[in-house]
Amino acid sequence: MTNKLSLRVVLVSVALVLLAGAVGSALLPHTGAAAQEKELQGSMNVSGRAVVTGTPDIAYISLGVETRNESAQQAARENAELMTNVMAALKELGLTEADLSTSGYNVYSYQQSNRSDSSAPPITYYVVHNRLDITVKDLDMVGEVIDTAIGAGANQVQSVSFDIQDKQAMQIQALENAVAQARMKGEALARAAGVTLGGIKVITEQNTSYIPYTDTAALRSFAVAEAKTQITPGDVEVSAEVYVEFWF
Repeated sequence: MTNKLSLRVVLVSVALVLLAGAVGSALLPHTGAAAQEKELQGSMNVSGRAVVTGTPDIAYISLGVETRNESAQQAARENAELMTNVMAALKELGLTEADLSTSGYNVYSYQQSNRSDSSAPPITYYVVHNRLDITVKDLDMVGEVIDTAIGAGANQVQSVSFDIQDKQAMQIQALENAVAQARMKGEALARAAGVTLGGIKVITEQNTSYIPYTDTAALRSFAVAEAKTQITPGDVEVSAEVYVEFWF
């Protein structure tokens, strides 16, 4: 009885092995055909670009105090006095220490010929430049801040720029729009070629750039005596570019 049972087990095992081999052989041609179809499947490369604009909610002003004197110490003292007046006047407007920061301090000298006596040695002058960066969260105050600083002693305005404090949402939106444009271009190419657009093979973020809005009106108005500085912030831009390879 035991021998018969063992023989049956062996026969069943052999049958299962043969069946598995037959099934595997039957599947091999189909697997090869699928791989061959994959190899024959084409792909196309397209790019997508999008720009998202937003309304600024913060401004950055860069201005300075420059003094000149034949004495370096005197030039430095005059500069310090003027900058102290500028910062005090800005604080009276409601700005705080956190809104004001020194971004540069330079001292250099140059020589100038004596115009009254050409035979005399040239005169050495020392120039002290103190640069102040100002953060303004109330955009309606930007013009007033510039005028106040100039009235207190600032004699240089380098730049006025507007920004958005949280740009991540704009960056994500720009990327989504760029991918959507790439897909539309891929679909147009597929229709023209008489093929069906498939899935994405490769997608690459090529470039995401941010362009704050800069206004040079402050520089222009500074040259006009008694003129009030008018600042009108424009939109800031975030652009994104992607490259996508689609199957077809």
